[in-house]
Amino acid sequence: MIHLWEYDTRKLDVIMPEMMVELERIGNEGWELVLIRNDINEEGKVTAIFKRKKESETIAL
Repeated sequence: MIHLWEYDTRKLDVIMPEMMVELERIGNEGWELVLIRNDINEEGKVTAIFKRKKESETIAL
């Protein structure tokens, strides 16, 4: 059985306490952090990529 995934990107503050609060909130929505890109923008944010299993969607082999 193969699980299908959905992906999302979000901009996060690079200030550690704020980032950790946001990561915990996103994790509570079922998202798993895959990658934080090393690309701080002019607003002091980085791009984070998340994934989670799609609801009730699997493929049987």
